Amino acid sequence: MRSARIFVLLVGAALVLPTLSFGSGFALFEHGARGVALGGAFGATADDPTALYYNPAGIAFLEGTQAAAGAYFITFGAEFEGDNPYPGAGYKSEMESQIFYPPHAYVTGGLTDRLRWGVGLTAPFGLGTWWPDDWAGKFVTKRADLKIFNINPNVSYKISDTWSVAAGFDYFLVDVDLTKSVSAINPYTQQVAEVGQAHISTSRQTGWGWNVATLAKFGGGFSAGLTYRSKVKADMKGKGSFVQFPTGYDDFDAIVAGLIPFDVNPDVETSIEFPDEARVALAWHNEHFTVEGDVVWMGWSSFVELPITFPDYPLLSSVKPENYEDSLTYRLGVEYKKSETWSWLFGALYDESPVPTESVSPLLPDANRTGISVGFSWAFSPSMTLDAGFLHLMFPERSTEGRDYDNFNGTYTTSAELLGFSVVYKF
Repeated sequence: MRSARIFVLLVGAALVLPTLSFGSGFALFEHGARGVALGGAFGATADDPTALYYNPAGIAFLEGTQAAAGAYFITFGAEFEGDNPYPGAGYKSEMESQIFYPPHAYVTGGLTDRLRWGVGLTAPFGLGTWWPDDWAGKFVTKRADLKIFNINPNVSYKISDTWSVAAGFDYFLVDVDLTKSVSAINPYTQQVAEVGQAHISTSRQTGWGWNVATLAKFGGGFSAGLTYRSKVKADMKGKGSFVQFPTGYDDFDAIVAGLIPFDVNPDVETSIEFPDEARVALAWHNEHFTVEGDVVWMGWSSFVELPITFPDYPLLSSVKPENYEDSLTYRLGVEYKKSETWSWLFGALYDESPVPTESVSPLLPDANRTGISVGFSWAFSPSMTLDAGFLHLMFPERSTEGRDYDNFNGTYTTSAELLGFSVVYKF
């Protein structure tokens, strides 16, 4: 029974280690339907209120008071096929179907002829995973849900008729909800037993950052944009809860109950440093066409490890290595202005995954992705425009190559579809 006691302690120390890493490879850019339909290439155009995300310096060239709001509906799924030794070759499972709908909203107005203000609300990181309760990876995760909302005030100043700058700050609100099973070796059967379930939740934790941007318009229809958003560190506190599952061996269940706080809701602490981001954008415009290319760098290498602390149960505390890598995304967009009121939008992107092979897991079955997009912009009244877009993301198969930190190895096949809209209103 001593070996069982030690094993339960080790399992308890790792109860939530993998969980918060889910959102780290899921930076979202679905913050305006027009920009998404252009493959996310909008940092050098930035000519509507959604510029507050893509390039806040763009609001300096807007007129009057303008607002935009909308949402994207995202379907995200994954299939898993196991490898030896665990869960074994031939094992298969599939993630439960889910639909996510990150919102976006913006408003901007003038302070002087050259100085404007704006406030954006976006969800820059998030999504979630939901695997069947009886699947082999339940000791890694059953369900994870990460929501990040960013309130982003900015001011933008038009230095000249062709050049503007902007600065603002990011205020993050972070919600995390995580569930997984707890395992231990049953000394009577020498098999892995499901001895309980762990659940952790935090609500409305906060973090602060800042951003700067510039936009320049040149002769010949060219424009260029530069933006930078700082890292945001969120120090998070929440509660844990543990439910015990009887194994049929009373003395073994008693040892488990004495080592894991099933009868209390212990405090839990962690911190996540969301990456900084830099965007370089170049566009060319004429009467009917806009062509733009953006390159986005994200500093994921700051996400080295994930500490989990139970202040009242130090034996459950530990640190999980992550070792993410910096990544680049390449974006291309084309807008065809058919008339004064109607435009067609097209886009493509290639997005590098920051997740090293060792960190690929059912919490984040991430891979490099390629995307194609299409949409339209319809000014159906002098004061209101409807933007809509569809984005299809293609992921290659991603294998853990037998190197997974949790010793849960196999190959993931991931898919995602995104359909969204924005309404822009000029007061």
